[in-house]
Amino acid sequence: MAFFDHIVGVFSPKRQLDNMRTRRAIEIMQKRGYDGAKTGRRTSGWVAPSTSANSEITPSLVKLRDRSRDLVRNNPYASKSMRVLTCNVVGTGIVPSIPDEKTAELWESWAFESDQCDADGCLDFYGIQKIVARTLFESGECIVRFIHKKASDGLVVPLQLQVLEPDYLDSTKHEKLKNGGYIQHGIEYDGEGKRVAYWLYRRHPGENTPLSIGLESFRVVSQDIIHVYEKLRPGQSRGVPVLAPSMITSNDLDEYEEATLVRKAAEACITAVVQSDDDGAEIGRVSEEQGTGRKIEELSPGMIEYLNGGESITFNNPPASTGYSEYVNTRLHAIAAGSGVTYEQMTGDLSQVNFSSIRSGTLDFRREVEQIQWLVFIPMFCRRVIRTWSRSATLAKKKTKLPSRIEWTTPRFDWVDPKKDVESETEELSTSRMSFSEAARKRGYNPQKLVEEIKKDKEMFKKAGIEYPFNGLLEEKKVEQEK
Repeated sequence: MAFFDHIVGVFSPKRQLDNMRTRRAIEIMQKRGYDGAKTGRRTSGWVAPSTSANSEITPSLVKLRDRSRDLVRNNPYASKSMRVLTCNVVGTGIVPSIPDEKTAELWESWAFESDQCDADGCLDFYGIQKIVARTLFESGECIVRFIHKKASDGLVVPLQLQVLEPDYLDSTKHEKLKNGGYIQHGIEYDGEGKRVAYWLYRRHPGENTPLSIGLESFRVVSQDIIHVYEKLRPGQSRGVPVLAPSMITSNDLDEYEEATLVRKAAEACITAVVQSDDDGAEIGRVSEEQGTGRKIEELSPGMIEYLNGGESITFNNPPASTGYSEYVNTRLHAIAAGSGVTYEQMTGDLSQVNFSSIRSGTLDFRREVEQIQWLVFIPMFCRRVIRTWSRSATLAKKKTKLPSRIEWTTPRFDWVDPKKDVESETEELSTSRMSFSEAARKRGYNPQKLVEEIKKDKEMFKKAGIEYPFNGLLEEKKVEQEK
């Protein structure tokens, strides 16, 4: 290039200078680019299409869902991950704080009775939360349908919840509607892209019965459907199982452990090898396998056998597995990271942790759990349920009084270091950096009920003529610390 620039410069020095500037600018741009976007030998096999979230999810969703369920059924680590996530996100229930006493009583009479809130008649509202959360993590999404009942059905509030697996959603239904809307993957949208209905099967399409043959979907308005899933990309309409990033790793580990087991079993089957010039030489107790006539020789503990001349025996001594523990440990860390839980939670192995490391890992995990609770589960499921419940109660001529913003109490997280954490929380309360209600909810208590219980306890002690022993406890402790 320099030679041609020199020739050009003889006739047009300005043109030579422009070419040199342009070439230099291109070199700088190439050096400033992202390494991940460069093409070459190292990235030649890296295929990354510019497809939308739905285009990536839809073709793979059924297989991802089926494989996730298979792992949960048969892989102990996947099963443990599901239990850990469900227990931490929902626990024994995410409970609303309802200030109005009559409304709170009406809610409890509906939520705590399985024959009231559950269309299947098996679970109360908090049991339904558990199955919804587990389905969310295992299948990537969960469908909950509101079943509006008649006043003559004898329910305190004429509303029930029907929990459905995402298989009920007719993913094969695609249609362009005359009103400018469209149906995509069983979800109907209006002309502005807002969800207006869901198309559901009446029975599970995977049910192995004649009733499942030739199923047709029917339309349910979106007001009667709760579609719970974690939205990871704008425009994403379906959810992905939480085990999706670690599926291949989990399956590879299963195959590796099975291959190791088979190899060890084969090695254990060969006890010894006898070398002899005599074809009829025998060692140990000899018998024949029935049906095949094959000779079987058995060695007994403490047996002494004398060999003839020209005979020798070599016992099988399989080599120890090298790298097995390291490989399995590395794979388990990867599986835990992909599943959203810590290695210690998934395996129960606490041999390599100390107080600081387990506290750090636990705090990070709790932040992720809180994100799912407050940004996915509560807004998508809990708030929808209680608002629809309130409207159904009003239509049934039962007055409800709910605050504009309902506070929810999530399951408490046990302290890693109770003494230090209690002291820290007490200091935050005393300096007004935290309210009593917030502290109570963090510990999994309903603030209103907690105050009522404390009031009843004080009245009980007073009635018995005993001074309530906890009034000055904090003040006495503070005085002792100052001394």
